[in-house]
Amino acid sequence: MKTIQLQCTLLSDVIISETSATTGNRHSLDFIPGNNFLGIAASKLYDKENEKTHLLFHSGKVRFGDAHPSLSGIRGIRIPAVVFTPKLKNGADERYFHHLLPADLPKEIREKQLKQCRDGFYVFDGEQATEVNVGKTFALKSAYDSENRCSQDHQLFGYEALNKGLTLYFEVELDDDATQYAEELTAALCGTRHLGRSRTAQYGLVEIKQASFQQLKSDAAVANEEVLVYADGRLIFLDEHGLPTFQPTLRQLGFEGEGEILWEKSQVRTFSYAPWNFKRQAFDSQRCGIEKGSVLVVKANNTPKPASYIGHYKQEGFGRVVYNPEILSQNKADHEGKAKFKFEEQKKTQSEEPRKEVKETPLLAYLKRAQEKDKRVFDVQKVVNKFVNKHADKFKGERFASQWGSIRSLAMVTSDATKLKESVITFLDHGVAKKQWDENGRRECLEEVMNTPNISLQELLINLASEMAKECKD
Repeated sequence: MKTIQLQCTLLSDVIISETSATTGNRHSLDFIPGNNFLGIAASKLYDKENEKTHLLFHSGKVRFGDAHPSLSGIRGIRIPAVVFTPKLKNGADERYFHHLLPADLPKEIREKQLKQCRDGFYVFDGEQATEVNVGKTFALKSAYDSENRCSQDHQLFGYEALNKGLTLYFEVELDDDATQYAEELTAALCGTRHLGRSRTAQYGLVEIKQASFQQLKSDAAVANEEVLVYADGRLIFLDEHGLPTFQPTLRQLGFEGEGEILWEKSQVRTFSYAPWNFKRQAFDSQRCGIEKGSVLVVKANNTPKPASYIGHYKQEGFGRVVYNPEILSQNKADHEGKAKFKFEEQKKTQSEEPRKEVKETPLLAYLKRAQEKDKRVFDVQKVVNKFVNKHADKFKGERFASQWGSIRSLAMVTSDATKLKESVITFLDHGVAKKQWDENGRRECLEEVMNTPNISLQELLINLASEMAKECKD
């Protein structure tokens, strides 16, 4: 087997969405999945399906690993799910290993109310655990109407992206059958490449080159019957019926012979998404699996090799596990399960270049105002839609249609938020409709939405009253 170690540096912001959905609140992953590098290699080497392309991209004998945020020549890892931290401020800098906690927890540990650490990539070096700073940027975009040469109506959406400058490390593993193509594969990957979403716009530019780095080590000296299986990659398993399962068998986890999974000591997180197949212009089947960072504790008489790939979709980076990782061994914690590592955040260095300020021009000023306006409209409409969906049934009838019309009239002539709120409250407290507003929680829900922070009250009431008047008449 041959392993190629590579470094990926973001030359621009990169969008790696958690799901393939095109609507809703979309977030970016904090790592780059291996299927992105498989796609880069395939774009260079996949001219037609033959024995070579089948070996490289379909057989599972070439595995494109996930790229993790890293520091100082050490590949970061997702914080293991067995790492717990106190909820309360007292002892907030402490970490405990769930699988090493005593069966009868001391009172002082119980009072700290331990909670699971779930987010972030850490670099473990000696007794130091440093969280890698993975910066993200959110940008609001609008679809373009080429006929009218303006933004399309109702086509506003947002992108969350990884900030440029981030360094990530990943590996490509080749079985003996495929080592003859190692140089060709390296040449296809290395250089300036594009990946992720909107790569034809301002996103997705990266530089890939060969670089050596340190990986998560396995503790070969462990003699305990309990074997830890750390999910360095996301794991997907199928049962005997071909359906996804979150309860793999020992054989699927790489063990031979008898044994059992100690679920009470294990910490498993899950994920689910449907990948988009660009060639077929359709979604593939739903993928459900065990999330990166999960830890399974297995009681067995044998231990597989230190690191391996298990499960399905190995060629895309799924399935990489490390058995008995050194950082989770018993000698890294005291008798009460308290970790000896010192956990801290990444320190900013002088070498980190700040984002350059762009000189203000009339065009940039106009675009900035347009973007702020679009975001303001988006925020208002989001609150209005939520209110209508939740409370529309409380206001059915022509009488309330006229009431909402009066509120809209007040909002049209008053821009000051304080005066407008006083005018609406005065309107609700007087007249024959006061009793109807006080019933069924109508007044409370209106006052609650008027107190929405960081939003223009005038625009909110104008849009809300218009929508509610339509709902009352339907």
